[in-house]
Amino acid sequence: MASDNALWEIIRPALVRLGLYTVSDPTFGRYNLPIHPPHKKLVDDPNVAHTWRRVFLPPESSFESLQEAYDTTEILYAEDVTLQPQEIESGLQRGGRWICYSIWEMVNAPSGGWEGGGKGKGKDLVLVHGLSDYGLRYAPHIPHFLKAGFRVIVPDLPSYGRSTGVHSFLPSLLLLSAALHVVLTDTVMRDLDGGRKQRKVFLSGASMGGWAVLYYLLKYPPTPSATAVAAAANEHDVPPPDGKGYRKLEKHKGDEKHRIQIAGAFVLCPMVEVSKNSRPSILVEGFARVLKFFAPTLPLAKAVRGNVSDDPRVEEDFYADVLCYHRWLRVGTGLALLEGMIELEKRAGEIDVPIRLVHGTSDRVTSHLGTLKLFDRLPNADKECQLYEGYEHGMSHDKGLALSQSPRNPH
Repeated sequence: MASDNALWEIIRPALVRLGLYTVSDPTFGRYNLPIHPPHKKLVDDPNVAHTWRRVFLPPESSFESLQEAYDTTEILYAEDVTLQPQEIESGLQRGGRWICYSIWEMVNAPSGGWEGGGKGKGKDLVLVHGLSDYGLRYAPHIPHFLKAGFRVIVPDLPSYGRSTGVHSFLPSLLLLSAALHVVLTDTVMRDLDGGRKQRKVFLSGASMGGWAVLYYLLKYPPTPSATAVAAAANEHDVPPPDGKGYRKLEKHKGDEKHRIQIAGAFVLCPMVEVSKNSRPSILVEGFARVLKFFAPTLPLAKAVRGNVSDDPRVEEDFYADVLCYHRWLRVGTGLALLEGMIELEKRAGEIDVPIRLVHGTSDRVTSHLGTLKLFDRLPNADKECQLYEGYEHGMSHDKGLALSQSPRNPH
């Protein structure tokens, strides 16, 4: 099982820095946890092909600063995996830092024909999860998109699911946008290696995943050349002569990485402003800023717990899933979320893609008013914001609203 000892999680980083302890599993027990039973229907569906994959990044210790480590998108190696115990050891041999993601496709045309005339055929849809979740929490919605013809790509963000990191510990939200870039880049490289052209790509994210999508779109400028993106990913940090660690290539320092063109985005209840129901008090925030320096992994604030939905079945399913993070918000993660929202607010005018925003007016986690303010600043003429009266944060579960509403501009 994943680690559930808060005191040990506080002490362990200091022991690692002092060389007194070595982490034997950089996913801290998550990599080989069983698949959540409700997701087995999708995993075992003979009409659906899926591939588990992981992409390796340079270890944090190889960078001059942690900020550089959080922001790196340098791909050292990528491989298909089967989620076997021995892959933890082989992952350690490759540096011990990876992003996991999965790829889903229909094997044959679905019975009854393609939904919506197959509007997703030849297109990719990337689903980005929120706080405390992981990629396969989208399992109930994936079949709809597959039947519409989409290839669906589902990342586990850093510190979630089968990606590495202390569970739900995000010292910087740069980790999220960098991970999304890495997954998209590896997908392009995989297609090009297989003689396939880059597909038209749509991004969708909810809550923290919505933040990741929005910030990714403003941080990484687009290029029409998939081959250029793939070539940039192959320009790895090079090992120094002694073979230890990785040396930064000076010419890339401070450069923005170019991303592939994104055709559109569909964002639910984005984390752009915290609802008053979930934001900790000023005293708790002040205490957290002190704790950040010596106990950043400490679970401190209740935050979103109990505020996602008024349907008890939503919470029951969440707590029954062993790959979800069930404890309170960690100090470092909470502060990183606040900093990320401030940064997104500053640069919202740079998000220039066709986009649809959706939010519930009774959301007790993120504020729909913040989404409206963000919408007003988006420069693309092809934009839409839809509010659902009385809906809460868990919109894909709430009152039957399905995430499977089509992403913006599927053509």
